[in-house]
Amino acid sequence: MKKIIITLCALVSIMANAQSLPTGEVTGDKPEELKVLYVNKDVSTHFITMEDVKYVDISTADIVGDIPTPNTLRIKPTKEGANGIITIITERYLVQYKLIYTTDIAKTFTRYNIPYSDIRSYMNPETNLTKSEMFDYANRMFIDTNRFFDVSSSKNLMRLVLNNIYTMDKYFFIDVSLFNKSKIRYDIDQIRFKIEDKKLVKATNFQSIEILPLMQANKELTFKKSYRNIFVFEKFTFPDEKMLTIEISEKQISGRTIILRIDYADVLHADSFINK
Repeated sequence: MKKIIITLCALVSIMANAQSLPTGEVTGDKPEELKVLYVNKDVSTHFITMEDVKYVDISTADIVGDIPTPNTLRIKPTKEGANGIITIITERYLVQYKLIYTTDIAKTFTRYNIPYSDIRSYMNPETNLTKSEMFDYANRMFIDTNRFFDVSSSKNLMRLVLNNIYTMDKYFFIDVSLFNKSKIRYDIDQIRFKIEDKKLVKATNFQSIEILPLMQANKELTFKKSYRNIFVFEKFTFPDEKMLTIEISEKQISGRTIILRIDYADVLHADSFINK
């Protein structure tokens, strides 16, 4: 369970500043009133965000929290009278609330879906595309025609095929299909992506670097005849003497495994979403 780093505020400084400000105002160019959400030590409040949570700050150690799922934040006071400010930053948005302790549990939320009216735009320098935008582009690839016809691999009545490679900003979208010509259902155990040497000279000199996708469009892991998925990566490059490999293995001790090898020349022929 991912723990939130709690940042303690300088309480003495806050109290001093509060004396010089009108009620409800905060420092900055545009003073504003923060929305109040009531909390209680016997109730866990779940914030549901439209995007993955990237950063959380709670101004007091008397309220703790964690992130049980990428778009869910859970908080709870540890004692009575715990008040504070919570800041939540997602891929593109920022939101802040004033947390006020109440003994009236009827005033508290067990689930709070953050509405559009609460959020403010935030330009995250590490995020060019949000997960939802990646899914949108991936869905466009599902209805696109294949542009690679000679990049494939066959083994154990299985055939792994590269359909398309697209690029958008600093990301690669890699579209692959796996066909099962047998009558035995295929249960996927792992899908691994590596940059490896083309030629194995000595085992001790062989280099293999695993790369992890940021997102995959299809979450299904079981199929009978065909499987298709689109994986999104941050842009990567590699020299001609290396290649990108995609390895899909089955959930069994002697499970079927198939590997697709992609040359850098194929990556260089990636298409663009622009003007599509």
